[in-house]
Amino acid sequence: MRKTALVLTLLATPVLAQTTVRGTPPDGFKFLPRAEIDKRLETPEAGHPYSAWVINDHENYFIEFMKRLDHGNQVEQHTHSIDQITILAGEGVLTYGGAIPGAVPNAMGEYRGESQVGGKTQALHPGDFVLIPAGMPHRFDAAPGKALYYVVSKARQ
Repeated sequence: MRKTALVLTLLATPVLAQTTVRGTPPDGFKFLPRAEIDKRLETPEAGHPYSAWVINDHENYFIEFMKRLDHGNQVEQHTHSIDQITILAGEGVLTYGGAIPGAVPNAMGEYRGESQVGGKTQALHPGDFVLIPAGMPHRFDAAPGKALYYVVSKARQ
């Protein structure tokens, strides 16, 4: 009897491990031409100078294209996600680490602020990759007078 229960438990474990959190169906093939991405990023988000387009929102991650300018970008801190970022075009600066004085939480459990103290800076160029762990304050700014384009794969923890 014990062996039967053990075997059934072992057989059921892979099924339980595959249970989806939000019931998101499996991802299918997707191709987006650069012209469509550029068009979607032409219009800034309401009340912000930057633009963003989420192209895939899965239960464990989402993919987002971003366009940042050289002004008006807030400092962000994500409590439950890891940002994996590839710079596509333009040049800019990433400020990371430190703290966000007066940080304000948003509906997604993330924090935003206007300033960052104690951070380090990293120049950004096309092809660069950045991994920002959960809990690390960060801000992306384009080079003066330019735009910075990147894609984010945000892994939910």
